[in-house]
Amino acid sequence: MEARPVPRNIDAPNRMPEYAISFVGTFYSTMFLLHMPTVSLICAGAAVYFIYKYTLDKPEGLMFRMIYRHMQIGKFRPSPRFVKRFELN
Repeated sequence: MEARPVPRNIDAPNRMPEYAISFVGTFYSTMFLLHMPTVSLICAGAAVYFIYKYTLDKPEGLMFRMIYRHMQIGKFRPSPRFVKRFELN
């Protein structure tokens, strides 16, 4: 009795949320600023392409880690870049 072959990509990361958030965020922010749907669609497609190329062989959730590190949203917990160093006097 032979074992059934397992596909190579059984644990491939799912990046669809990253692509969807980058597309929707870019599309609506460009629409808000320019009011031009074709330009917004082109910019959103370019954003998804760049996110795809940047995260090609990197671990899952990289875009969310980048957003957490480089942006502070409202009064949420500050990202590590903005936190002052802890010093003992």
